[in-house]
Amino acid sequence: MVTLFDDICLFSPAALVDPRIHWKTIDELTVKGTLQYKGNKVSATLHFNERGELINFVTDDRYFSPTGKTFQKVRWSTPVRDYHEVNGIKVPAYGEAIWHFKTGDYVYAKFRLKRIRYNCQNFDELSL
Repeated sequence: MVTLFDDICLFSPAALVDPRIHWKTIDELTVKGTLQYKGNKVSATLHFNERGELINFVTDDRYFSPTGKTFQKVRWSTPVRDYHEVNGIKVPAYGEAIWHFKTGDYVYAKFRLKRIRYNCQNFDELSL
């Protein structure tokens, strides 16, 4: 569920106006969002730059599993940058997925957005 929350924050921010999401302001450029749905709850800290662009999504609610048999909560983040306007919507064109282990950070994915297409006609279709 935390990766869904991340994707909504990055690519469908209008869907964040939802009663299942509680927001707490930390400072002028940082908020904490908590999504509750069907008995599950995940939180993330969202960091913005001075232009109001989301630059990082950080959560302690993601589980790492090297084998699929054991799981441990590890801090996870998705820093993004290089915002471009696509069909009137400003989206990040570059991002990374990072596990923050005690032994150091592990960037396991790098993304470069080439195109995006939204498949909903209205935001009611974005229900969780």
